[in-house]
Amino acid sequence: MYRLLIVDDEIFIANGIKSSVKWRELGIISVTLAHNLRQAKEEFSLQPFDMMICDIEMPQGSGLELFEWVREQYPQTECVFLTCHADFQYAKKALQLGSFEYLLKPVPHDELKLVMTKLIEKIRKERESATMVAERFWQDVLKQAIPSNQDKMLEVIGKQKLPYTRSMTFLPVLISIEHWEKSLTARDLQIMEYALHNALEEVVIQRAASAQIVRMNADYMLIVFAQDVMQTEDGKLFSKEIKRRCQSFIEMSNHYLYCHVSCYIGKSAQVHEVRDMVEGLIAFKKNQVNMADCVMFIDDPIKKESQIPMPPMNVWSELIKQGNKKKVLDESQQFLDSWKRIECLGAKRLQQFYQSFLQMVLHTLHEQGLRADEIFSDHLTPERILSATRSVTNLQNWVRDVLEKALVHMEKLDSTETVVEKIKRYIALHIDEELSRQYIADYIGLSPDYIVKLFKKETGLSISDYILKERINLAKELLARTDTTISNVALAVGFSNFSYFSTLFKKEVSMTPQYYRKGCPSK
Repeated sequence: MYRLLIVDDEIFIANGIKSSVKWRELGIISVTLAHNLRQAKEEFSLQPFDMMICDIEMPQGSGLELFEWVREQYPQTECVFLTCHADFQYAKKALQLGSFEYLLKPVPHDELKLVMTKLIEKIRKERESATMVAERFWQDVLKQAIPSNQDKMLEVIGKQKLPYTRSMTFLPVLISIEHWEKSLTARDLQIMEYALHNALEEVVIQRAASAQIVRMNADYMLIVFAQDVMQTEDGKLFSKEIKRRCQSFIEMSNHYLYCHVSCYIGKSAQVHEVRDMVEGLIAFKKNQVNMADCVMFIDDPIKKESQIPMPPMNVWSELIKQGNKKKVLDESQQFLDSWKRIECLGAKRLQQFYQSFLQMVLHTLHEQGLRADEIFSDHLTPERILSATRSVTNLQNWVRDVLEKALVHMEKLDSTETVVEKIKRYIALHIDEELSRQYIADYIGLSPDYIVKLFKKETGLSISDYILKERINLAKELLARTDTTISNVALAVGFSNFSYFSTLFKKEVSMTPQYYRKGCPSK
């Protein structure tokens, strides 16, 4: 979207130009009129313009004088000159200043529309190219692909022809995307992120040529405002204005995009200090995980984290073992709901909860004879872990997914496995531990005498003989396929006494473990 300023001392002509073209069809959302050089400068002080249609001959200062001033103050603004006289000197000066076109009055409507269409296409292509270069520069700065050294960074800026100078300072504003109210597909998310980007341009940047939006990841966007060194008071006024714009952006995101965001405003810094300032903003945000739809400055005071209760993991473990899906889901969600009311909750506390909860679930499933690494492969990726600990809502979603998946697998096992299959699976998972019929019976939920008789009837082996057979088979495999010591092999298959292991191995295999290993093909 673009903004146009029409400057002509004849009010009738200025209004005629404004009404002669359907500007919105060209993507021009704002058309402003000025009738002399002074008014034009005042309009520029209120907002930047992408393009200007300007009369050359005006009584209080010519259009050429105005564009010369615009070139210095707002170099991104393009200009189309109008004049009643085909004066060579005018045309020469207009070309020297870099005007896009020089037209004679009266300009036919179709010709003006064609010229402006070409001008908009020129602006679009140049800005897309410049934006890509600038965004890549800041991404490289944040990733430290460009060292945080002022001279080195200015050298890169010069080579890439970026509009930054040594005298400039940079104000970073971190945009944290907290959560979306609606569930989004990957395609929907891409579209909505594009909409957020456009909203930032319109509401926060307001087409300022000196500002750049930088996409960091799915959770964060950054705006970098480049400014000439200003007086302290002017800097404070600018920061207040940015806060006001950020508040408008948040309202728009809530109302139209169903998205909750927060904005964190840093302090103006030299180019080589920007990365540290952004890291500081991210750390600041991580200490405020319950803050959403708010604007904060990096030097705003933060309350200390109060005493926060930890969850009853042992109770939840028992509920999982019992298969009480509703109760464990309700209790975990209600517990995390209570954390949403803690104003100064930090990301570190979420990470502690995540680790404790994950260990509890893994241990519980292991006790039930399930391999958790196979069940939760999608839930333990680095991206999912980072996302889960960004907010209480994200953590709740992750907890719900993990519990539902775990309980589904437990229900599936209960409905499809026979008692003997359960016994065999329990033995396989606990082969390196002490195994007794009482332990196995407790796991199965039947009496020891019953499982012993049932196992013997269906397999022809006693449980103790089956355990010994499985241990010896595993020991043979470890001896054949690994270089680990024989004492470690003994421990791995549940024997703490090396001599006893060797005696049993020789009895079952008719040779010692050492001799068996020597006779194996090279590993």
